[in-house]
Amino acid sequence: MSIVCWMLFWCGVMVKRSILIRPETLEHDFIPEQLPRREEEREKLKEFFLDFFNSKETFTSWIIIGDSGIGKTVLSRRVLKDLESSLGKSIVGAYVNCRLSRRVYMVLGELVKHVAPSVPRRGLSRFDLFNVFIEILSERGQNSLIILDELGSLFWGQEGEKAGELLYNLSRLSERSVEEFRIKVGVLAIVASHDEASFYNPQWLDRSIRASFMRNELRLRRYDKNDLFEILRYRASLAFLAGSVSEDALELISTYVAEQQGGNARIAIDILRDAGRLADKKGDGFLGAEHVRMVLSRHPTMPHLDPEHLLSLDRHKLVLLLAAIRALKRKGESFVTRVDVEKIYKELCEEYNEKPRKTTQLIKYIKELGYELRGVMQVEVSGKGQRGRSTRISINVPLEELESKVLDLLEG
Repeated sequence: MSIVCWMLFWCGVMVKRSILIRPETLEHDFIPEQLPRREEEREKLKEFFLDFFNSKETFTSWIIIGDSGIGKTVLSRRVLKDLESSLGKSIVGAYVNCRLSRRVYMVLGELVKHVAPSVPRRGLSRFDLFNVFIEILSERGQNSLIILDELGSLFWGQEGEKAGELLYNLSRLSERSVEEFRIKVGVLAIVASHDEASFYNPQWLDRSIRASFMRNELRLRRYDKNDLFEILRYRASLAFLAGSVSEDALELISTYVAEQQGGNARIAIDILRDAGRLADKKGDGFLGAEHVRMVLSRHPTMPHLDPEHLLSLDRHKLVLLLAAIRALKRKGESFVTRVDVEKIYKELCEEYNEKPRKTTQLIKYIKELGYELRGVMQVEVSGKGQRGRSTRISINVPLEELESKVLDLLEG
């Protein structure tokens, strides 16, 4: 092969090189070094548990409560890694997902597996398993931080009483004699908002358990679009080639997930990962807003664009929607303003023999479109409560495909 051919070959390889270079950093079980927008809570929990493990106390706990996808699990596991880094082999981490384990007996079995994988569990009672866990730690002179993820799921149905018993036994460790064992156990209990009512049901947790196990509670607020943008920007810096992901793409994901998916960061990261894979498959060498739109158009969380929704729009709103599409295509970004759309809108009104509406009426129409096509088209007011507010418009489906459907209706 000639030198020129080799050069062309290697150039082709470089052009098609994947931009998604560390896909594992976008997986749900990845624990990043930094937690954007959760560093304050991380530091608070880390310092608390460091103080506890250096104290004379034998048991403590925190309950973390919040909606899905707002960082409860990653926060807890990051704190555990921080403690393992600071305390070394003196601490054993034990993470258990209670929803996956489903039964208290299985939860206790998982705890034993963390300290002694080879210990047979067949024939042992729940009380036996609990004691095995404590005794092995005591024999080794080790302490433990237990993470009980999705703990609230155990308090539905018949497992509630057994789950209450588990928390009681944990919280009463401080009452067992010093001669019996010399260990410290901390618990991070994670409770999803939708499980909170069953978890706090007095049928399962009496006053004594509440007093000893539920002294410390941390409620995590939902992520807003700015939080999600910072999270995505950090994860993109870990996963992709530097400079290969546009901030427009990140902003489009952030806004969609904040507005339509309750600020669920897991969904946002999944969309980022899928958009990166799509960009790689197409060989584009970058990840832009249109890659995100293509992913969103077939994402399971995305409302389906029913043709009936377009058919229900009057002709004038179709013209306005077409103007928004073309403004986005012309600008090449994830958002356009009402001013960007209005220029094209007036041109299209002339083309389709529609009388242009005044600005006030136009803003009203834009907001109505955002409601009628919610999920597909998003309308927000930036700078709300300040001077210089502007209406921003984004579309979450491929622009070419939507434009084609709108043109068919206008010209059909």
